[in-house]
Amino acid sequence: MIAIRVFPVLLYSALGLGLTALSPSAVATSPRIVIEHVSHHRAGTAEAAAIARWLDSVPDADRRTMELGTITVQQRRPPSDAWASAAVAPPVPLPASGAAGEKITITNELPGGFVETWTFQWVAGEGGGGWKQTDYETHAPIVQPDRPNEL
Repeated sequence: MIAIRVFPVLLYSALGLGLTALSPSAVATSPRIVIEHVSHHRAGTAEAAAIARWLDSVPDADRRTMELGTITVQQRRPPSDAWASAAVAPPVPLPASGAAGEKITITNELPGGFVETWTFQWVAGEGGGGWKQTDYETHAPIVQPDRPNEL
């Protein structure tokens, strides 16, 4: 399943375009649009295997600790190339390169409440740049409610 959403960040500024010529502060805060692609892939599919290979190929990224379950890929593109990619489905396999500020979040969910989430952002640098992990989370259900600090 694939969903595409457009996020207007300052909707009221966009609706009041007639006022922007009169207000210096309105001119300074022009509306931003971010395109978000979301896709879901089940374990055992070619897409899920490609996503796992991509995760394993990113240098210095946290490695998977769980088997693959349902994988959700959320990709957010900056306004500079948002319109060009509006009709394009999320790339699988995931991209080797990106645009400044582009983010990819990958969530692996297993039955029973086990979840792993990685967030990556494209960072420009030597050789063009690379995907850098900015966040990693893992969650497991509490097995014994009387011992909440133990898994």
